[in-house]
Amino acid sequence: MSCLAMVCLSRHKVKDMNLRCRVALMTLPAPDISIRPGTPADSAAIGRILADGWRQAYSGFMPKSELGPRIDPDYRAREVGAWLSTQFDPNAELLLVAEQAGHVTGFLAARLGDRNDVGSAAQVTLLYVAPEHQGRGAGRQLLLEAAEWLKVHAPGPVSIGAFEQNPFRSFYEAIGGVVVKAVVVRVDAREWPVVVYLWPSPEALQEGIRA
Repeated sequence: MSCLAMVCLSRHKVKDMNLRCRVALMTLPAPDISIRPGTPADSAAIGRILADGWRQAYSGFMPKSELGPRIDPDYRAREVGAWLSTQFDPNAELLLVAEQAGHVTGFLAARLGDRNDVGSAAQVTLLYVAPEHQGRGAGRQLLLEAAEWLKVHAPGPVSIGAFEQNPFRSFYEAIGGVVVKAVVVRVDAREWPVVVYLWPSPEALQEGIRA
């Protein structure tokens, strides 16, 4: 039996097993991951990861009619390409990608400013890792690198929003995020509850990741 399995099975409360196993999986290291700024040339890879991420995380509660093109890699690639080519503001936004063996395995987007009136200096708007590369530390490394950028450009509270029914949002709790507000976000014709996590500073975010 692996050490990871022993960690998970040693917990006596069944209801906590899934959470504890997911958190343990998120901490497995991958020293060969590199982080770099994203470019329009990454649009196809980011689009695929974004589509796969929506399918994996949201298909359990969102109807297919609302997932629609959001789980289509080609549609997402065009969407990302248009954003990076015409709307991306490098003075107020950040895009990072994680690479492993020459392949993009995850990405993070952040922007300066508050959202949902929680007093944040900046917000992480997107964080996705390809399903086949999850549990190897890419998400943590992306956040650590983003925090370095935020120290310079937005040295204040950092927020991240997540759908309340997202089965992976326990990750943010595991790295020290505190739910400070619940809001509602419209996706097409329906509204969905979203919880907003807050860290008091980029340094606090890094401390939570490394804890």
